[in-house]
Amino acid sequence: MKYFVQFARIIVGIIFIISGFVKNVDPVGLSYKLEEYFSPNVLNIPFLESLSLPLATFFSLFEIVLGVLLLLGVWKRFTTIALLLTIVFFTFLTFYSAYFNKVTDCGCFGDALKLEPWTSFYKDVVLLILIIFLVIGQKYIQPLFVSKANFVVNAVVILGSVIIAYLGIYHNPIIDFRAYAVGKDLAEGMKTPEELGLKPTTYKTIYTMKNKVDGKTVEITDAQYIADDKWYKHGTSWEIVEDKTKNVIDKKGYEPPIHDFSFDYDGEDKTNEILNAPKVIVLVIPFADKLKEENITKMNSLINDAKSTDFLVVAVANNPIKGLGVENAFMDQTTMKTITRSNPGIMILEKGKVKAKYHYNDFPTINQIKQLF
Repeated sequence: MKYFVQFARIIVGIIFIISGFVKNVDPVGLSYKLEEYFSPNVLNIPFLESLSLPLATFFSLFEIVLGVLLLLGVWKRFTTIALLLTIVFFTFLTFYSAYFNKVTDCGCFGDALKLEPWTSFYKDVVLLILIIFLVIGQKYIQPLFVSKANFVVNAVVILGSVIIAYLGIYHNPIIDFRAYAVGKDLAEGMKTPEELGLKPTTYKTIYTMKNKVDGKTVEITDAQYIADDKWYKHGTSWEIVEDKTKNVIDKKGYEPPIHDFSFDYDGEDKTNEILNAPKVIVLVIPFADKLKEENITKMNSLINDAKSTDFLVVAVANNPIKGLGVENAFMDQTTMKTITRSNPGIMILEKGKVKAKYHYNDFPTINQIKQLF
């Protein structure tokens, strides 16, 4: 028991620290995931959506601190009980996501590692078992250092985590795990499985059929639905329960890391033209309705300064923007939220390759952008 507790202590501690760190570098990204969980079609607690960023920051810090406390071997009762409550909560979320197919990525490891819903659930079940052993075997957990050293290590970790979270919120994350990170070739990331000679991921639709006579329900695949006309022929007693229809993976294959990335100008797609341009300044505005006048003024200043250069300036947003010096194209909002955690944000492209990205708080001058080339 003693040695198993030490093994569990190391495994759980490291996993919680890694999981917390990848969230800690990008609290805004985690807040988007929490908003998805809080939305009406998932957990239906929309009043928490406005608190998603503070909660995301707290959860990421809390995970790191719990992992560090466990490895240090201090506050044993608090740490093990807090770990148990946390993993029970996470296990519920991952089970809910997997069973009801509501949130296809739990965000357990941020954008650094994408896990399938059931994989996330099984991972949490293993952690739950390990943590139960830690709760039972608390007496075998001994402090790693003397009390003062433990205090100093924990204080440094908390301070460092707060600084990292601050940078992730008010500037760009110190590490970018996304497909639009600096140095990424967007055209390469958009290539289809067929272009790369790989097998694509295929999906199937699951229908919940309800018998109008006795209320009995059954789940069938779209293939079964088509193969047997008893489900849809005239006069049938079966009907589809629309709100329980779901799409699930049939066979896992390659999926391009970049999708829904396009510059739509009233139905005209200029994506290839922009990706092939030698020098492009892309103004990314995920929330057009939240723009302030000062945001538009600052963007127009950069647009005007770029007119005397060989830079192409384009803007993408989820809605039309009045008063902007260039016509904005439309792009999927989720894609824009992935590109930048800022509203607005800037991405600099060189023939489709990301040269730099800027948060609004670090808005560059045209001379700073020129120095990138």
